[in-house]
Amino acid sequence: MIRLLKLILLDLKLLSKTKVFYLKLILFPIAIVLILGTAFGNSDSSKPASKFQLGFYSEDSTVTENNQNFSLGETLKSEVLESKDAKSYFTIKKISSYSEGQKMVKDKKIAAFVYVPKNFTKAYLDDTKTNISLIADNSSILDKMIVKNILDRFNENIRTIRIEENEVLSKATLSTPNLQFLISKIQTTDYSSELSTVSTNKNIKSVSVMTYCTIAICVMFSILTALELSHSIVEDKLNNTQFRIKTTPALDIQYALGKILGIILAITVQMSIVLTACHLIFGADLGNPLYLLIVTICYGFTVGSIVFCVGTVAKDQSSISSYASAVLWGLSILGGSIIQKNALPAALQKIQQIVPNGKAINCYLKVCEGSNFMATSVDLLELLGLGIVFLVISMHFYRYTGSTTKINLHHNAQKTAF
Repeated sequence: MIRLLKLILLDLKLLSKTKVFYLKLILFPIAIVLILGTAFGNSDSSKPASKFQLGFYSEDSTVTENNQNFSLGETLKSEVLESKDAKSYFTIKKISSYSEGQKMVKDKKIAAFVYVPKNFTKAYLDDTKTNISLIADNSSILDKMIVKNILDRFNENIRTIRIEENEVLSKATLSTPNLQFLISKIQTTDYSSELSTVSTNKNIKSVSVMTYCTIAICVMFSILTALELSHSIVEDKLNNTQFRIKTTPALDIQYALGKILGIILAITVQMSIVLTACHLIFGADLGNPLYLLIVTICYGFTVGSIVFCVGTVAKDQSSISSYASAVLWGLSILGGSIIQKNALPAALQKIQQIVPNGKAINCYLKVCEGSNFMATSVDLLELLGLGIVFLVISMHFYRYTGSTTKINLHHNAQKTAF
């Protein structure tokens, strides 16, 4: 046990003595969090949307059908865009022409401009193609999406009303009693709905962009920390240190666990420093520290097992560097460190939930949201299971490597004797 502890502390001591540990593995990730968190902070969905001005101009005219007057342009303005819910997002500014609306958006006097074309209501009643135009400032992405979603919902609702009306007319004769009443009832049906947020847990907190960047970058650089320590595994093999260890009473699993526990300790120290710094400097809300520590240990074990396997398979330091690039960038992209996990295509989102760093990010985010420990238990058990699988694989290669080294040494000794 004492030998195991000495082996763990030796790797950490060697790592802490190098400038790489402080510059590349501590200060650099903090700088990256600052850059990315600030760059993407404007699109932070966790922040409340600030009110903006929406220009509106309609050339639509009133149409009479079935003894009723219709003006969908006026309906859109008075009952949708000027509704109580919509007023919490924007204020309506009347525009006198289409060209004026375009110019005001271009001059950034309004965030977006909605234009209802001529005969929009008539085209709707005649089932001919027509569109409401939305012109928006590309720098106001959130404002544009809010208006676009409202317009999409309005178009969907009026299409639904028309389909229901046509369905009634196609299945009824002209003498059907109260037909006009039915049509009138459909046409005046209120399809508006309140904008609401429903959560399965009232205690769940939203995760800011800065918090996500902190977690994602920390997980990415923890892989780099583990890969830095993998060089010591290759060095032990090249210097025949592994062979000398095998000649002692120490078991193979003790050496493997010593290296893996060293990686776990290094990752825990690194992530504790970076997470604490980002919390204090950038205000990242990271949740329960104990839960974060448990996730870090489980994740460190899995990454340590993978890196130990890579270090055991590698023949020299150059090959470990080539393995490192594939492992680091491959896992970082698929896991959600470089590209936000929700922005990944559907197929890659499924992969993100399988790869170890992706699972770790999901666990960290659940902790940041304020979820209890049970919410992360399944992912943590899967992480540990994945780590055990790679540990078994690496032990197979380690025994094979040790046997090969022993044969080579015996062969060299015979040549020396001659």
